[in-house]
Amino acid sequence: MSMTMMALRIAAVQALKAGGTLVGDNVLDSQISAIDQTADGRLRSDQQRPFIAVYTDAAKSQDLAQTGLRSNGRVDIMLNSGVSLTMAQTDKATGEASIVEGFPATDAHFEAVLDVLDVQIGRVLTDPDNEWAQVFGDFVQRYVAKEHLRSSSAAENVRLAAGQTRLTVEVLADPRLGQPLAEGGAWMRFMALMEQYDVPQLAMFRQLLGAAEAGNYAEFERLTGMTVKDAETLRLYTFGGVQRDVVVTGAASDAGIG
Repeated sequence: MSMTMMALRIAAVQALKAGGTLVGDNVLDSQISAIDQTADGRLRSDQQRPFIAVYTDAAKSQDLAQTGLRSNGRVDIMLNSGVSLTMAQTDKATGEASIVEGFPATDAHFEAVLDVLDVQIGRVLTDPDNEWAQVFGDFVQRYVAKEHLRSSSAAENVRLAAGQTRLTVEVLADPRLGQPLAEGGAWMRFMALMEQYDVPQLAMFRQLLGAAEAGNYAEFERLTGMTVKDAETLRLYTFGGVQRDVVVTGAASDAGIG
């Protein structure tokens, strides 16, 4: 996984939440249980309403001459969507059940919801008025391929229909640690949006980019639950290059090591 792959995924999730698809704000970031497969090959989901789940899967780069190991090359972005009978809502006045408004809970309409979501995903991610979508597009150098797959299963008369849109894109290389971000560029705009919308991963990206305001360890406490003492100890025995058989004092001794 790379910084750019994470940024692509976050931008896609935020764009879809703001973009007005049939699933509303039920857009998930890398949630494995959104669509799962049982031992007998049936599909299942832990979601209570129709959803889109975004994943960045594989990346392959063949030309490393310019950017070395910071290169990302071609990245596969998967956007999974799913609907099932258990997600249907019943109108108390009419007694009619619908998956989402305007789509009755029938097999034919399950497929229709997936069709509409595939169209909406494409429109949202290229919407010139959606600032997250524009940042998403700025990370992409070229759209290589698009593939759409369908699958469904039924267990105890409960039907789950799932769709997957797979985008293959060529993306920018990761920036160097401490590299100044270009004014108005993809990374500068991405970080500004992260701060504006209070996206939880902001502190992590500040650390990875080497931003001065990130500090040495303070943000890691909030990100991982790691105390300053633990972080100092980890640094001492890894990045600091101190051998484990050396008797040390300070943070390591306080932690009961050495």
